[in-house]
Amino acid sequence: MELHRRKALRNNLVVTLPVLLALILCACGVKQADISAYENDEIEIIGLPGGDFTITPKELLALECVSRTATGATEKAGTVAVTGPLLDTFLGQYGYRASDFERIRFLAKDEYRTVLRGEYLTDYEVVMAISSGKNPLDEGLRPMRLLIPEAESSMWIYAVMRIEFVFES
Repeated sequence: MELHRRKALRNNLVVTLPVLLALILCACGVKQADISAYENDEIEIIGLPGGDFTITPKELLALECVSRTATGATEKAGTVAVTGPLLDTFLGQYGYRASDFERIRFLAKDEYRTVLRGEYLTDYEVVMAISSGKNPLDEGLRPMRLLIPEAESSMWIYAVMRIEFVFES
């Protein structure tokens, strides 16, 4: 009887371990895009307690990720499909939520900026996108883009290089 239980346990492990390993290796839960060309590009994080630091798309990929698609109001905005962690997932590792801040600024390589405040910090899902679904971000969009599915496409900043968190003053 003991031998039969050990064989059953071993058979269960043979089936379960590969599935578990696949889930661990694919933190975002979907087929991963190859982001190796920009996985170590740095994004500055300013304003969180404990000092300023940088993160990389590779570090964001290790967080729980979601995949979202949104269509902008203009033809230029088009339809965007992305994968990445939610802003609240990123902040959760530091004990915060977006709603804890007065505003959050996202700055791009070309100096374009998007500032989230009010309802954008409380009512909207904000995706810190590190890939275009199953494809890497286009070169001009790297290392991260922002997608807020229910917001105007003018809020969908790309080529994010710096994120500034501002508490209420």
